[in-house]
Amino acid sequence: MAQAVALIWYWSLVILPFTAMITFISTLIVCRQVVQNIWSETNLPYISQLGIGLAYPYFVFGFVILCLQMVLILIGRLQYLFRSQSVIHRVTLCTIHAIAFISAIFLLIMTIVSLDHNVYLHIISAFGMFGFISLYCLLHSIVVFYLYLRRSIVPLHSNILWPIWFFSCGVLLTIFASIWIFKGAVIPQYIAAGMPFLYILGFVPQFWMQAKTKLKRDDSYTQVHYTNTMNL
Repeated sequence: MAQAVALIWYWSLVILPFTAMITFISTLIVCRQVVQNIWSETNLPYISQLGIGLAYPYFVFGFVILCLQMVLILIGRLQYLFRSQSVIHRVTLCTIHAIAFISAIFLLIMTIVSLDHNVYLHIISAFGMFGFISLYCLLHSIVVFYLYLRRSIVPLHSNILWPIWFFSCGVLLTIFASIWIFKGAVIPQYIAAGMPFLYILGFVPQFWMQAKTKLKRDDSYTQVHYTNTMNL
């Protein structure tokens, strides 16, 4: 039973980054359609404007589900880093991922407290979410790059594509979030909001290898156990 639960967990981590992106995009599309039907607005609204009026329940449902998925992904990533290397202290890794969890809290507040409820709290939460997730991406990218430099000790982190992917996504997130915050541009806000989901897609290859390794170990254990039983 425990092995089955572990396998479900590991393979869920492979799927969750994709379902998170699908949840994000589908929530925006549904809320945009509801808002457009009410306002007959042709211009692209800010994301916060998609969570008011009749669109509020869809916005809350979608982003709460999204928040839960992000938390599970972060837990899985932290677990993987614990198991795949020993050169970076666990306290450091926990501190870095705590920043991402704080971002998830801001996301939850921003989702539940709409512009109709409290404009200032909603905006502060949005800024806090982008600020903390940008900081997490930066620090996590440094961790991945450092692990690559120590690849002789941690061979599971020897692929140069991962540092490049994480660093590129982190830089783009920071740039577009800054443009949105300081210039109020709409399209950069959507790009910045989507960048964290591209960022966590970089977790998938290592989640995949982790799940396959776990499956092989369980198969080996089952074969040995079956052979021992037959010998008895």
